[in-house]
Amino acid sequence: MDSQLRLILDRVASTADFACVELVDVNATNVMGDNALHCVCLWGDVEAAKTLINAGINIDQFGERGYTPLHIACMAGHIAVVELLVAHGADLFAQSEGDLPFTTARLGGHDAICDYLSPLMTSIQASQRSVYIKSRIEQLRREISRLESSLD
Repeated sequence: MDSQLRLILDRVASTADFACVELVDVNATNVMGDNALHCVCLWGDVEAAKTLINAGINIDQFGERGYTPLHIACMAGHIAVVELLVAHGADLFAQSEGDLPFTTARLGGHDAICDYLSPLMTSIQASQRSVYIKSRIEQLRREISRLESSLD
């Protein structure tokens, strides 16, 4: 593992959410499903995000409440991180517990992010009319799976 990647993972491991997680793999997650990219997106650390993406981290990992790293970057208002994630293929239609990344940006009052995402989403919807419905179905499947796993 490269030294820059190790420094980022050690920084993530020092947070409360990852205190009990052995970050020996770039795609390791905490009990909520968050990976290291969720943390660096919250911090707004573009360089750390680039390093993790280049190391092969799952850019669309569903974490706590179904949030992907893009949801987190949108919620936190870090447009440079949002642009980086989108450039690397982050799913604009990934749904958390029903919210798209765009919605988390709107709820956070991050209009510049909404202005950036809106035409991209419109373009995707023009070529893939059912993209939102497919995304919603996937979100519901994840929720059913989570509920089934909690049954005795």
